[in-house]
Amino acid sequence: MKHLKYSAIILLVFTASCKKLIDIQTPQNQLTTDKVFADTTSATSAIVNAYALFDKIIDPNYNKFMSVYTDDATYPSTSADNVEFNNGKLSATNGVVGNFWSNSYNAIYSCNEIIEQLQQTSAIPTVMVGSLTGEAKFLRAYADFYLVSSYGPVPLIQTTNVDQTSKATRTDTAIVFAQIIADLKDAQNALPVTYIGAGKVRVNRWAATALLARAYLYSRNWTAAETQSSAVINAGSYSLNTPSTTFLANSNETILSFWTQNGFISDAASLIPASGAPLYPITSSLVSAFENGDLRKTNWLKSIAVTASGITTAYYYSYKYHNRTTNTSSPEYLVALRLAEQYLIRAEARAQQNNVSGAIQDLNIIRRRAGLNDLSSSLSQSACLNAIMQEWRVEFFMEWGHRFLELKRIGRLNQVMSAFKTAWLPQAAQLPIPQKDITYDPLLTQNTGY
Repeated sequence: MKHLKYSAIILLVFTASCKKLIDIQTPQNQLTTDKVFADTTSATSAIVNAYALFDKIIDPNYNKFMSVYTDDATYPSTSADNVEFNNGKLSATNGVVGNFWSNSYNAIYSCNEIIEQLQQTSAIPTVMVGSLTGEAKFLRAYADFYLVSSYGPVPLIQTTNVDQTSKATRTDTAIVFAQIIADLKDAQNALPVTYIGAGKVRVNRWAATALLARAYLYSRNWTAAETQSSAVINAGSYSLNTPSTTFLANSNETILSFWTQNGFISDAASLIPASGAPLYPITSSLVSAFENGDLRKTNWLKSIAVTASGITTAYYYSYKYHNRTTNTSSPEYLVALRLAEQYLIRAEARAQQNNVSGAIQDLNIIRRRAGLNDLSSSLSQSACLNAIMQEWRVEFFMEWGHRFLELKRIGRLNQVMSAFKTAWLPQAAQLPIPQKDITYDPLLTQNTGY
């Protein structure tokens, strides 16, 4: 892919290491911003680099760990930080929690730098300034979404001005979501319907619309969530793949994915065992959640038999992604947004508006793809909402913390997890703010219970 050649050389132009939240030092031996925005090629390199952060740095510190944090996966080994996730009892000094926080804010800083510099350059055509700004606002919104959904109120950083960012305070979740929505609306207006370059690895208007639908769902704006998800579904650009091909690069179902240079995601080696027991086996709770005949179970889970001390045990592991090493003939990219979510968003939005029949229609589309029978049209509203949560679980396990986020969103996280993990406490619904950041920023407060 010619337009992504720069991601092989991860410049990290704007993402120097931070000692505190946004205490960004001037990068050494790297391109300065006047050079980065001197022409369209270098400006494109800057935005591509921002995309690369999500697959290479943010994903490995979030997806599998949030699955272990809930009842989707487990961690049977001894690494201290991982054990805390497995027990459901995190400390404010947990390295994984700190990495996700700092890397997310590094991505936001990169996006802010791109947005600011694009407004000052005269070397780049106006149309391209608009589309690059739209991409940066989308990525900023994407990072903000996971921060606020995971930690609760978080600093809302919209500038690179160190005088402001070094004294960051936490912002109410409603305000953060309002900014996420504003950024995504701007991205919608700025981005084309078609994808930039080859594949689905840079944001288009429908990707911005898909994330906007999710933001409205989390904000409980059911009407807007239905409107935006319907726009994506009715666009005619996407269709549900069979489970066996859902996660191939540029599948019909993919709305946005983060490009991978060698055709396998950064987490592949830790999720797919080369031999022996998997590092992050799937829980029996998740395995038993699938209905008989569900093609998602047979295609997205795989088991391996391990014999120890004469006892053979079968372990399940996530097999949504198949490539453990380089595969350029059948590559896989890290899926960020896909069509199935839009059906579930619309189903839930419809059910919440008491359009149960419309919700069931959407659920049945998902179920037919999985080889399952239709749900009864006579379901009550509460039964329909339960059915939606069931589909969220078996459809989106091991993807971007969906299990944690969906249970938290509907107010069932503590109920479900306290029955699954003996150490689980109510404060676990919010991740701890990293202690080192609180130490450096006296205006930054800790979540209750940490």
